[in-house]
Amino acid sequence: MATHRQAQARSDDRDDKRVFRWGAIAVAVLVVLAVLASYLLTQSRERSPAAQEPTTQQAPQKPAAPPQ
Repeated sequence: MATHRQAQARSDDRDDKRVFRWGAIAVAVLVVLAVLASYLLTQSRERSPAAQEPTTQQAPQKPAAPPQ
């Protein structure tokens, strides 16, 4: 019985290490995504509404000629 318990303990240790690695990878991915989202939101907020308007200016319109 002692060998079965030792084998089970080794298996549990391996499982624990595997779960820890996957958890660490998941946390790293979430942190990277959060930083990327924050960066993209900051970039979109920095754009002012005036900068989004067309940059070409239209010529002023002349008043309509009075009918004759």
